[in-house]
Amino acid sequence: MQRYTFFHILFIFMLIFSRKQATPAKKHGIFHLCSARLHYLCARMRENEALTLFTIMKTLQTKSLFPVLAAVIMFFISACGSNEKNNDNTDGPCFTINGTISNAEGKVLYLANESLGGTIILDSAKLGNDGKFEFRQPKPETFEFYIVGFRNGTPAVIAVDSTETITLTADADDFTGHTFGNSPESEKIKEMSELTRALEKQIAGMKPDASFLSRKAALLKEFKENIAKQYIIPAPYTASAYFTLWLTIKGEPIFKPLAERADSKCYAAVATSMKLKFPNAQRTKHLCSIAEEGMKATRPINMQDVEKFEAMANTASTSDIFEISLPNRDGDSIRLSSLKGKVVILDFTLYEFSKLKMRNIDLRELYDRYNKKGLEIYQVSLDSREHFWQQEALGLPWACVRDGRGSESPYLARFNVQNIPTYYLVNRNGEIVMRDMQIEDISKEIARLLKE
Repeated sequence: MQRYTFFHILFIFMLIFSRKQATPAKKHGIFHLCSARLHYLCARMRENEALTLFTIMKTLQTKSLFPVLAAVIMFFISACGSNEKNNDNTDGPCFTINGTISNAEGKVLYLANESLGGTIILDSAKLGNDGKFEFRQPKPETFEFYIVGFRNGTPAVIAVDSTETITLTADADDFTGHTFGNSPESEKIKEMSELTRALEKQIAGMKPDASFLSRKAALLKEFKENIAKQYIIPAPYTASAYFTLWLTIKGEPIFKPLAERADSKCYAAVATSMKLKFPNAQRTKHLCSIAEEGMKATRPINMQDVEKFEAMANTASTSDIFEISLPNRDGDSIRLSSLKGKVVILDFTLYEFSKLKMRNIDLRELYDRYNKKGLEIYQVSLDSREHFWQQEALGLPWACVRDGRGSESPYLARFNVQNIPTYYLVNRNGEIVMRDMQIEDISKEIARLLKE
């Protein structure tokens, strides 16, 4: 058994025994350290040893120490008793990430892999006075993304595609100012992240008026065109080109291959290049699948599709064409047509903007005044953050539904929604009779429709 294995197991033994007398808060920290060490070992052990380590990780959560000790002893015997050569992956091709983090004495620095399956912690290091660290990991099959940083902080994203040595220099008090040595792809990713933050700040500072959505769409379109020219078109097979496709603003994807034809072409360009360079890689297969779906979903509308829609429009009622079916807070699908027989305010809104949230006060006054006479409200939220919408919709007495597709919602085109907020008045027969720009006194119009 290699020396690093022996010392890691000894370290885990010490941690396990220290849990017995530790406070609940310290127990959580000890468990986290144990998990980090075990993830580190699993990445480089033989299959039978890794399975035993997995058992240890599961038993770490038990209240009794006996199952934990038994699992550790099993691993110790397995590793020491084998006469086979230890397949230590670090003996093969590896990459190294090292560097210096200032103002970080006593802090724990983590290395994690941003894999297709999620974030996996690979290693950690407690920094000393000099702030120096070094992580060493097996070379990935294709380019891969790793993050280095502290818990609850903004990490540095590092692209690795060979047995390179990458140097990271940063200040613990401002990790976003980090710099790289010998990693042009990581530098490009940092540049993209900075551009994305600037765009996010610009959008956040925009006035949430009637033209907000159109102005936001124009900004996003310009941003995507520029970033594609700079990072995708010159070298679509690189890590930075791949990373570009997954940029987000407040958790919402910037590139939407299933909704935008231009976005699906960007996905296809990167997928095609990766298929030539990394034909068997999991990331290649995953990206090719998305690109294929995107090209199908965004194909140009042909005349047959138009004729089918026109035929449907000629034979269906207005309420059939302008149907909405979306989930409420409980996850139940609520149909607009279920309110037929009532006068309905159909409202498209965004709770994320405080000024638009205040509209609910006006709507509540109308609801309280006319609900018993037959008024209902069907409110469609286009908020991207589901939890935020859940909290904001809590306590509202009318039908609150959400379309997480936001500005890509097909209902915006179907109802010809040009700006947010927008509302419509629907009569008892389920027919749209007026929209906000046609209404001078909504209370008066509601009263009129209720009498019909």
